[in-house]
Amino acid sequence: MSEVTRDSVDTAHRIADELFSVYPTEFGAARAAYHGHVHRGIDLVAHQMDLDEATGKLLGVAGFFHDAGIWLDNTFDYLGPSIRRALDHLHDVDAGGEDLVRLVIFEHHRLRRARSEHPLVEAFRRADLTDLTGGLVPSPGVSFREYRQIGGRYPSHGFRWRLTVIFLRWTLRHPLRPLPMMKW
Repeated sequence: MSEVTRDSVDTAHRIADELFSVYPTEFGAARAAYHGHVHRGIDLVAHQMDLDEATGKLLGVAGFFHDAGIWLDNTFDYLGPSIRRALDHLHDVDAGGEDLVRLVIFEHHRLRRARSEHPLVEAFRRADLTDLTGGLVPSPGVSFREYRQIGGRYPSHGFRWRLTVIFLRWTLRHPLRPLPMMKW
């Protein structure tokens, strides 16, 4: 990992943590689980591509907000609410990068390759899938051993189990739309 990428990854982690401090109670008991997922995703992206400082900042924002609508808006149909919150944040801090953050969040559950030429969009999609599957579906350039090391730095705290419970509750209420965030 280059020095520029390492600094940019540190920036992404810092921004994600700053955003967690803005929402100290909103994630409830899932806070530690989501925190680990966000930070594992950031590290998995960094293993796949070089990051400059601007991209690292946007990764921190997109990483924090990508699934946040589950808890902040109490819905499993969360892509729209997550995108809205991320864009509102970028607007509030006058950061720019709205189009890239929107794409990262919108495309992160696509089953096929992301529909974007920007490497961050596909790298984040792969990172999220790797973490969701506990490393069983690898990200390019990330061995299972490296994934386990990342997990050691940022523990799961039952993240997959929490998502399973949320999915089952949602499916009971919306049996015809069990996975509204998935895209082909």
